[in-house]
Amino acid sequence: MRSARAATAVFVVTVVVFALWSSRSDAQAEITDVRLEAASAGRVVRLGPASGRGRIEALPIEVYVARVLAGESEPRAPEAAQQALAIAIRTFALANAGRHARDGFDLCDGTHCQVPRPATSATRRAALATAGQLLVYNGAPAELFYSASCGGYSESAAQLWPGVDYPYLPAAPDEVHADEAPWMLDLTLPQVERALERVGFDGRLRDVRVEARTSSGRAARLQLPGLVPDMIAGDQFRAAIGATTLRSTAFAVSRRGGTLRFTGRGFGHGVGMCVIGAGRRARRGEGAEAILARYYPGLALSRLDGAAAPPVVALAGSPVEPPAARARGAISVLVPSSSSVGAPEVQRLTTLAHQTLGKALGVSVAPITVRVHESVESFRQATGRPWWVSSVSDGTSIDLMPPALLAQRDGLEVALRVAVADLLVAPALEGKPLWVRAGAARYFAHGGPPAPAEAASALRCPVDAELTLAVSAAAQREAEARAETCFARAFVRTRDWRTVR
Repeated sequence: MRSARAATAVFVVTVVVFALWSSRSDAQAEITDVRLEAASAGRVVRLGPASGRGRIEALPIEVYVARVLAGESEPRAPEAAQQALAIAIRTFALANAGRHARDGFDLCDGTHCQVPRPATSATRRAALATAGQLLVYNGAPAELFYSASCGGYSESAAQLWPGVDYPYLPAAPDEVHADEAPWMLDLTLPQVERALERVGFDGRLRDVRVEARTSSGRAARLQLPGLVPDMIAGDQFRAAIGATTLRSTAFAVSRRGGTLRFTGRGFGHGVGMCVIGAGRRARRGEGAEAILARYYPGLALSRLDGAAAPPVVALAGSPVEPPAARARGAISVLVPSSSSVGAPEVQRLTTLAHQTLGKALGVSVAPITVRVHESVESFRQATGRPWWVSSVSDGTSIDLMPPALLAQRDGLEVALRVAVADLLVAPALEGKPLWVRAGAARYFAHGGPPAPAEAASALRCPVDAELTLAVSAAAQREAEARAETCFARAFVRTRDWRTVR
């Protein structure tokens, strides 16, 4: 009994001590959050759900940095590494302000943007220690990236995302990974075939071969014998398999019977700062500035007050409404101040396209939001599509490449007509092969040209992957042209665009 009473007393004391410690920790966290809020100087990040479901939070920027640092950093990383990543996170947030403007917030809570978690004492300290610091390029917050591990060689942004070229994001060796063991992944041919089938490929997969590599050694293009199309970009292949399953594109692949073995290094796309590498550099004595200089050569470290404000794009009627954002009736236009074409002209062309195409198709859609991007990178980040795609339509939203780039193709007006036509036909053609929707949009946008009978009769209509995962501009244009011809051929027979299949 005496020992039981003693054990009970020890337990009670332990609970009390833990409660006091926990209360003290909570109080310290509240004090630190107050300091983080004060250090934010009124700057707020509107954080929204990547899933599309959930509430939007308005977070003081330094609170946001502390939370993202908890989600993106290496556990128990040294302070210098934490501080370097905090500066990169803050820079990304500022450079991408308004990235989800059409959704009513700035940044999402998924991997498309940055992933937040509950802040810790270490991440709060790093955010406070670097409050207001960011990396700038040409006087503005730099567009930058980071990944878990480059595996010994960082990747060039230009090689991973064609059309995107930032000189401070080069391919370069990273010697702190010399002792890392390679990872291995075994997948059967049917497993890979099913993964590719889900993203629009067709056929029976016989093998997977690396056809071309980037300067860092990553798989740039892969051959897929037996499938249509028979080629895929390395990053698209990784996305199809699963980014956490196939850790990076820095791999070799071999086949034994019906099994493919992937042997590789690193985790993530490898562009910019390597989070694991930053931790190793900090452990050997490098400071935050030296780490940043290593992974972002050519960028300047600045303070928020001294940097040019990032271009802000917001929906008309939202809390932040720049002069270039306009709304008229059911059409909202978002145009950066750097655009060569103003919001009134974009709005006029969109309204005209909606009126004429709506009348021809017998349908209407509202409201429509048109976002004109200021750069290829902004377009790619918002849509996931490469530089050779002129527009992307989704629901009631349209994303457009910069007008200066569209002028080198078919022009802004044609791009808008195709995008608006795509919005109009999409609901009725849902569930059909993608060539039907893509072909219909181009057919009606171009005025309904007839299909050449001889050539069209033997034409193979593109599978979905040829339209969404083309490996080059030429392949994209050829697939779109076939889609339009296939639609025209079917439309001649049915005379009802809704019944084409």
